[in-house]
Amino acid sequence: MQHTAERDLSLVYTPERTVFYTPSGPATGYDLLHAAHKLAQQLPDCPVVSLCQDIWSFTVLFLAVVLRGQYLLLSSDRTVSRLTDLVQDYGAVCVALENDLPTEGLPPNSLVLPIGARQAVPQEGVHLSANPVIDSAQLVAVVFTSGSSGQPVGHRKHWGALVERSCVARDLLDPEQAPATAVGTVPPYHMYGFETLVLQAIHTRGRTTTGPCAYPADWQALLERSPAPRILVTTPLQLRSLLRANLALPHIARVISAAAPMDMAVAHEAELTLAAPVMEIYGATEIGSVAMRHTTQTPLWQLYKGVVLEVAGEDASISAPGAPAFPLSDFVEPLPERHFKLIGRKSDIVKLAAKRTSLAALNTVLLAVPGVIDGAFLAPEEDQSGALARMQVFAVAPDLTAEQIMQHLREQLDPAFLPRRVVLVEAMPRNSVGKLTVQGLRQLAAQEADGVQLGTLCVSPDHPCLPGHFPGQPVVPGVVVLEEGLAQAKEAPTHILQVKFMQPVLPGQQVVFFLKTEGARARLTGRVGGNAVLRATFRVAHA
Repeated sequence: MQHTAERDLSLVYTPERTVFYTPSGPATGYDLLHAAHKLAQQLPDCPVVSLCQDIWSFTVLFLAVVLRGQYLLLSSDRTVSRLTDLVQDYGAVCVALENDLPTEGLPPNSLVLPIGARQAVPQEGVHLSANPVIDSAQLVAVVFTSGSSGQPVGHRKHWGALVERSCVARDLLDPEQAPATAVGTVPPYHMYGFETLVLQAIHTRGRTTTGPCAYPADWQALLERSPAPRILVTTPLQLRSLLRANLALPHIARVISAAAPMDMAVAHEAELTLAAPVMEIYGATEIGSVAMRHTTQTPLWQLYKGVVLEVAGEDASISAPGAPAFPLSDFVEPLPERHFKLIGRKSDIVKLAAKRTSLAALNTVLLAVPGVIDGAFLAPEEDQSGALARMQVFAVAPDLTAEQIMQHLREQLDPAFLPRRVVLVEAMPRNSVGKLTVQGLRQLAAQEADGVQLGTLCVSPDHPCLPGHFPGQPVVPGVVVLEEGLAQAKEAPTHILQVKFMQPVLPGQQVVFFLKTEGARARLTGRVGGNAVLRATFRVAHA
């Protein structure tokens, strides 16, 4: 049963206990508080974009920001251009810690701060770092959706609601008699990892093991350092990778998966191999996790205690303790005893030539083609009901040709949903938790249409081209972008036919250039975060 004592609003629940198992040993709540107070003294009074990847570093920074009365900005899109946009939109600063620098580079004007080593447990009589009670209404995070069905949207998270939601979720996430230790393959800056690996550790009795977690061998090492009972927090894609690695693993009490639908074959294989039940979480960035199911045992989802599902026709909403009602983007069927059946996503329905199907159904057919490792259908962006609208397919299939895949699809699909063509790629643009976003797929489609990727341009805020060019709000001159793109194309235009600047390029934004040559013509495209900022068409000298 859930203990109401866990619903206190102090920074760390019972800080004398072990909260994290770090590579250098167990860390108590007091260790965490000591590091957070020290780091808080170095932070500016503004929102913070966390660049931390390690759970310990992330949590120290999160609590330090809360101590400053500020909030974190959390985005699954970790590109420099996206993080720079967040800084500009929210008047924020990007912060990295010296022991945990991002692999993709630092946005301009980022702060890199030291973080003290994990402290030993304070002895009796030694001053302990304060564990303050936080106002339940304090805004502590803005978490952005992944953009899997549209543009990322930020959702405000307040301290009291996060505490309440953590305690409600604990019954299903951590059902053992002894406190469980969570081992995650997902990052803490995604709502799924934030909720299960960070918030559970600081708000409930749960513990989390920290350390490198990029590869199956890392996950094996984390599990080996974790006291039982162990809970593996993962995604379908990462679970499949772990199974394929065929590693010797210590006993796992439970596997928890989210971020994408679990393939039933993978769930059965995992339960057979790991001797652990595979549980799926249903939730959203907007509200957090609200339901769970045992994947191999039932198609029905069980709501957490206190969660209320309301359905009116095809529309449904969910409310949870500490969180307002949230309209679902799924079709659901309510059932007795606090269960419901998930029918499918509203945005998943595709209508072409007066016929309808779902993207999930189309992707199931594609992924069932022998030799296809990964892939997805992309619906037409406009006029989905038009007679000329056609699907696109991208696939990772090293041993197949595009025509072989197309032939399999012809045998399985209605002609209305056959793609114009199949594009073979080396990898699908999945984010850190294995999701394919609409933006990522459309960017992949655009890159395919744009031709060969060249290089990049990133103009620093102190570049000499900026002074006097829109004073007070500097913009990179279009001619600078064009000249750099032409230089990277290594072409000598005999005649520039057309140049269009779609939107301004700001200092610190990274422009990626592409070139496509067809006969005597070439097309140069510049993109920032997938959006076109430059298109130039010209004749080439060698044609």
